[in-house]
Amino acid sequence: MPRGAAGGVAAFALTATVACDNGGFDATTWNLALVALCAAALVLVIVGGAARPSAPAWVLLGALALLTAWTAASYLWSMSPPLAPVEAQRTALYFVVALVAVLARPWLEPRWVAAGIAGAATLVAIWNIIVRIRGVANPDISGLPARPVGYANSLALLCALGLVLLLCLPRPALAAAPVLLADFAWQRSAGAAAALAAAVLVFLFVTHPRRRAVLAVVAVAAAVALPFAFAGNVRSAYWRVAVRESEAHPVAGSGAGTYADWWLRERRVPYSTKEAHSLYLETLAELGPLGLALVLTVFAVPIVAAGRARKPVLAAAVAAYAAGAAVDFHWELPAVTVPAILVAAVALPRGRRAVPLGVAVPVLAVLVAAGVLAYAGNARLADAQAALQGNDKPAAAAAARAALRFAPYSAAAWQVIGDAESSAAAYRRGLALDPHDWALWSRLASVSRGAERRRAIREAALLDPFGPASGP
Repeated sequence: MPRGAAGGVAAFALTATVACDNGGFDATTWNLALVALCAAALVLVIVGGAARPSAPAWVLLGALALLTAWTAASYLWSMSPPLAPVEAQRTALYFVVALVAVLARPWLEPRWVAAGIAGAATLVAIWNIIVRIRGVANPDISGLPARPVGYANSLALLCALGLVLLLCLPRPALAAAPVLLADFAWQRSAGAAAALAAAVLVFLFVTHPRRRAVLAVVAVAAAVALPFAFAGNVRSAYWRVAVRESEAHPVAGSGAGTYADWWLRERRVPYSTKEAHSLYLETLAELGPLGLALVLTVFAVPIVAAGRARKPVLAAAVAAYAAGAAVDFHWELPAVTVPAILVAAVALPRGRRAVPLGVAVPVLAVLVAAGVLAYAGNARLADAQAALQGNDKPAAAAAARAALRFAPYSAAAWQVIGDAESSAAAYRRGLALDPHDWALWSRLASVSRGAERRRAIREAALLDPFGPASGP
């Protein structure tokens, strides 16, 4: 099999596997994908050598590495410290995707990578169309109508990426366009439509130099109009809370993953959400200006590099994701973020020299070890939560205690133990790790008495004035 074709198969397998595993929403998926990628890269490096990153690739990798480190470091100042290590694991996956793509650049030809991603998007679209035609058992349950990804806006954006990438493939590949268009339209995603429009603007900007001034004016006008377009949408409420969070913590943010706490406390409507539905506002709120600058660098560098190299399709694909992430929580679903990062990496110029084995092998080996340890903790926590749902309380408590051996920072594990054993002591241990966890205070109130119960009720009411969340 030619090198380019092998790279296309790898891109297809990675995108399809992550997308079909609940959109990659679960931490265990990030860990397994990271380990698999690093293990494959180790074999590749040892057998065939690895390419040294070019200057733009160094910038991309540096931005993702620093973003991962800054996310993890926010544990030190976070309102809810246990969330930071988990959030960092997802960002680490994106760093590894870019790293492996850069190291394996001689095997990754942009057209083959585009074919692999577009093929995976088509497979996912067909799956979703079949699910919809056959009917969903309970369409009121969030995520079911958008299977296998689980979130309609991300599924639509994945279809949009596939449509854009078809433009750099031979004409027979356009046979997939009707399927992608049908599923794209079926999701009714305004954010994905805006992302596709952004892709068109960037494509025209690269291919029509004489019209760049006009296109720039159109782009600026669209960016200014975007908040007004969502004025009546619940997203405007999400964004207002994110702005207040960033104003309260203007330097380093309130810590990775803490937007959910802010929403519960500051919301004016009884809707539940854990995300601000804007990567940029949420990053500013949780990780401050430095975090936002790093995220913007991740997308700006490949768009500029692809534009300069006259690769309009790749620039347009990255721009589509960057625009879509402004109004939806695509960052939390690797199903669409992983292929976007992969395209970003192959859009950059190749390095001309090889990376020494003495450098590449230890780095990849450390990442594999870290991924295995993270998976051990997350898998045991998932087992504990599943056992608790199945009312097997002894097994749930045992699995949660096993999870704590690998993730001693996990307040969620103590919550499972508390639920399984009706243990006030377990809830207190969890609150010692995360004092802003509304659920832990509420549970503590249910199993305690006297002054402790009154305090728990008061803290829960302060953290969530609306009480139990309801809504979309």
